[in-house]
Amino acid sequence: MENKERREFFRIDDRLTLKFRLISEEEFKILENIVRLSPSSTLTNEDEISILKKIELDEEKNRDPLYTYLKIIDRKLDLILDILSERADDTKIYTTGHIDVNLSASGIRFQTEAPMKNGDFVELIIILPVYPLIRISALCRVIRCDSVTIDGQSKYEVSLHYVVINENDRDRLIRYILIKEREMLRVKRDTTG
Repeated sequence: MENKERREFFRIDDRLTLKFRLISEEEFKILENIVRLSPSSTLTNEDEISILKKIELDEEKNRDPLYTYLKIIDRKLDLILDILSERADDTKIYTTGHIDVNLSASGIRFQTEAPMKNGDFVELIIILPVYPLIRISALCRVIRCDSVTIDGQSKYEVSLHYVVINENDRDRLIRYILIKEREMLRVKRDTTG
C-alpha cells in the first residue's frame, strides 16, 4: 500500500511579498495576543461605505464629498507606501522581498539568504496581491531549514508553521489559496483542451 502524505490544508506555489524577522521567545510572548486578536489590515469596500455614510450623516461637520474620497485614497496610499517602503529601525530589522513560496493555511516554505535554525521564532507578514491588498501577520516557528545552492549562491530553504495567526486571516488565506487553485485548474483545462 502506498504511503501518501496527508495535509491539513491545500498548498499552492505562488510569488508573494513577504516581510519577516527572527524574534526571541520573549518577543513571541509579547506579540502573541496582538497577532491573535488583530485581524489583517485592509481597506475593504465596506470600510469605504461606512466612511461615506459617517461623513454624509455628520451634518455638524458638513464636509465636501470630495474630502471623503480623498480620505479613502489617503488610506489606500498609506497601505501601499507601507508595503513599498521598509520601515525598519534598529530594534526591528525585517527581511523583505518578492519571493517564490509554497503556501498553505498552516504554513509557508520559501528560500532566503537569512540564516535560521529549526525551532527559531519568526514574525511574518504576508501581502496578498488582491484588491484591496491584504496584509496578514503571523508568528511562526521554523520547522525545517536546509542549506541549498542555487545558481552558485548559498541560500536556506525554510519551512515555517504558523503558531499564532488571527482566524479571520487564516480564512483569508484559505480563500486566496482556493481562488489560485481554481485559476490553475482553469489554465490547465484550457491548455489541455
